[in-house]
Amino acid sequence: MSIRKNFGYNLILTLCNYLFPLITYPYVSRVLGADKIGVCGFVDGIVNYFVIFSMLGIGSYGVREIARCGSDLNRRSSVFTNLFIVNVLLTIISVAILVVATLYFDRLQPYKPFLFIGVLKIVFNLFLIEWFFQGIERFKYITLRSVAVNTVYVVSVLLFVKNCNDVLLYYLLTTLVVVVNALCNWYCSRAFRQWNFKRLCITDCLLPIFTFGYYRVLTSMYTTFNVIFLGFVAGDTQAGYFTTATKLYTILMAVFTAFTTVMIPRVSAMLHAGEHNKLQRMANDTFDLLFLLSLPLIIFVLFFSPQIISLLAGSGYEGAILPFRIVILLLIVIGMEQIVVQQFLMASTSNRPIMIVSTVGAFTGIAVNLWLTPRYGAVGSALAWSFSEVAVLVAGLFMMKRYVSIDIEFGRIMNTLLYSLPYVLIDGIIYFMTPSDIAMWVAVPLNVVLFILINIYIKRNEQLMIIAGSVISKFTLKR
Repeated sequence: MSIRKNFGYNLILTLCNYLFPLITYPYVSRVLGADKIGVCGFVDGIVNYFVIFSMLGIGSYGVREIARCGSDLNRRSSVFTNLFIVNVLLTIISVAILVVATLYFDRLQPYKPFLFIGVLKIVFNLFLIEWFFQGIERFKYITLRSVAVNTVYVVSVLLFVKNCNDVLLYYLLTTLVVVVNALCNWYCSRAFRQWNFKRLCITDCLLPIFTFGYYRVLTSMYTTFNVIFLGFVAGDTQAGYFTTATKLYTILMAVFTAFTTVMIPRVSAMLHAGEHNKLQRMANDTFDLLFLLSLPLIIFVLFFSPQIISLLAGSGYEGAILPFRIVILLLIVIGMEQIVVQQFLMASTSNRPIMIVSTVGAFTGIAVNLWLTPRYGAVGSALAWSFSEVAVLVAGLFMMKRYVSIDIEFGRIMNTLLYSLPYVLIDGIIYFMTPSDIAMWVAVPLNVVLFILINIYIKRNEQLMIIAGSVISKFTLKR
């Protein structure tokens, strides 16, 4: 299947995983309130931490190794069996630690029912094996399954979550999404793999699993750790503000994540074949795509974040506005970071750059969190996240140049920045000269028109022109 089709399916998949919860979020944020939303965010942060420990680097390493197997069923089955056994052992350890912590740690006692539901998420994440389907590039199946499951989830939330007392039910429904997806994946995976215990070599895969896991765990120190630490030192309401501020960001970032996830198997093959010229062109195109999509969104959000938060969560979430403005700047930073780290460094055969980059980010994130979060709550968490991601990006750029021999053409980036100035002018005029209750709705269509004019008629972006031409031709043929 072509990269374009894989990207399309994975884009729909990633958007589905975030967009369906976003559809329910304006409803549940009003029904549950900021403190209950904070409870869910705090508990889910803890549970996700244990999910990370139960997986370590199996996800990233699994995609790479399954992709390298190609159509060799025996080799693919051997890789799958080895990785699954390691995953089973890590899951048992993670569940045991979480249960003990829940039973004996006083600070977690009020959240005991939520955490026991979260155990389901950890256990069934073992059978989710999304890495396996990504490795064999079955993005169409994953997309169709995810759309169906999340549709049921949305309907269930709207039907059964009626007031603030239904917060436990809401968290259970959210967890059941993972459970159902895992059951579907496990059943369908049988057509593409077998058990192969004859070629067990668990020790050979432990080093890369722990190396990639080292990256994930340390990365979590400035992502997942934020909401957990915020909940401990500032309470559920501040955690609710931070959760709300990051909700829309995750949707927007999902667009670019879909592309980088699809590219990992292809980049790995190109690196193995030594095709550095193709890799440089791919890097240039990927950076262009990032800046093309993210800069207009960032400018729009910086001006209209109060209206967006009001639309997304309703009243009582004003404390999320400033964190939202800070976090939205990470679209550029984390977008570049995903290209550098996930698309290139993780696809390379050297584990050293991953370890260095993750260490830099973790220590920066912990230090800034300890300094700012107790003082400034959700705003401090947003700043800590930003500082750590910038540190990761800087370290990653250095490592990419050294280990992959890929450079960033900053001239192309500056060109894109200049083309973004009209968005500042248009949004600024609308923001200051239009009533606040309609300003955002006036800005949306004008930004879309401006985007089309700049990228198709002035800059003449080739990728967008191909897509636009394809859409126009389809409508013409129908007529």
